[in-house]
Amino acid sequence: MKRWASFLLLPLLAVFATQAGATNLIQNGDFHTGDLTDWTSGLTSDGSAGPWGPEVEGCEAHMGQLCWGGQVGSVVYNGQYEGATMSQTFTSGAGPATLSMFYEVQMLFMGGEGGDFLLLLDGNIVAQNNTGDLDSWDLAVGTLAANANLTAGQHTLEIDVLSNVQSDDTSPIQLVGGIDVEGPVPEPGSLVLMGSGVLGLVGVLRRKIF
Repeated sequence: MKRWASFLLLPLLAVFATQAGATNLIQNGDFHTGDLTDWTSGLTSDGSAGPWGPEVEGCEAHMGQLCWGGQVGSVVYNGQYEGATMSQTFTSGAGPATLSMFYEVQMLFMGGEGGDFLLLLDGNIVAQNNTGDLDSWDLAVGTLAANANLTAGQHTLEIDVLSNVQSDDTSPIQLVGGIDVEGPVPEPGSLVLMGSGVLGLVGVLRRKIF
């Protein structure tokens, strides 16, 4: 009977350990669902995600991973940076955090600017990169990363994928993936409550089994 009790407790302890060590605050940051589950997508004021976007597809440079993006730009050319956005609200404890993502630009048969990528936290730009001019058929890759000091509560992560061209099937293909916020979770109070629940269940099992 003691051996049976141990088998019951091991999964509970494993859950407790997993919760204590979990630090990724973003859900579906690698698009493993094959879609934008947990994300809210949008467009800038005159933005377009292109003839086929936004959608989730295989990354070109990051083989085996999924990316989100499109052939972004303006609906009607205006010379401004327009395109697609995606955002997610997450809950954190108080403390330091690291935000990161990667991007890819697949130029087609026309050369030109590869576009602009922005990483925002609570409406503020924390990382940004413009790829500059690229030649036809170039594949440009890069990362955006930033440090932040989070307060306990809800925060919003936003990613903007922009271009200063009119969006059509000749526009560069711009993709993002590997979106991650490593931060303080769970809060100490949650761990204490979970620990108390596990210990209480241990007591119940001991009384019933022994």
